[in-house]
Amino acid sequence: MSTSSTQGAHPLAGRLIAYAGEHTLNGPVLEVGTGSGRNTRALVAAGLEVVSVPDETPYTQLPGARDAYAAAISTHAYLHGTSAKLRAGIAELRRVLRPGAAVFLTLGSIADDRYGLGLPFDERSFAPGDGDEAGIPHVYLDRDGVIETLFGFTVESLEEVAVNEIAGRWAHDDDDPARRVHWFVIARKNAPAAAAQ
Repeated sequence: MSTSSTQGAHPLAGRLIAYAGEHTLNGPVLEVGTGSGRNTRALVAAGLEVVSVPDETPYTQLPGARDAYAAAISTHAYLHGTSAKLRAGIAELRRVLRPGAAVFLTLGSIADDRYGLGLPFDERSFAPGDGDEAGIPHVYLDRDGVIETLFGFTVESLEEVAVNEIAGRWAHDDDDPARRVHWFVIARKNAPAAAAQ
């Protein structure tokens, strides 16, 4: 993986590229929420076959048949929505990934300064009342909430990361001083017998 191919990409895109260098991916990678295209460019430059789902497509309606994808990445889509929508989105992700497929994603953390602020949708979801994301619900989880939400997956890596310097400045108003904290998650879809437990 060259530095130039991952420059500007989210750190999880770099981890997916490294993972693909160590494992054979027999099939495409699903990118849920393309944003600016920075991750897509890095993944394609690394030689991966990528199916990109634009931000406008609900993550509860992913393209592809059951077990269609060898891996998936989403660095912002699953931050948004209500708890119920997030659970439905993870179920849809589980549907389209092959057993054993790795997923690299970010989820919101309760350590984020915005947790509990704004309009409540449920005990974990709040929408800011103003700013560039006014009215858009965000889901915030603790460690147990992440593991619970990822039913049918085995969490292999779970890091709570302050992301203002990594992602917050390109994605949000530069004048917003709120400390943004995300979970960086790497998980693997369980085989059918393990998912049923």
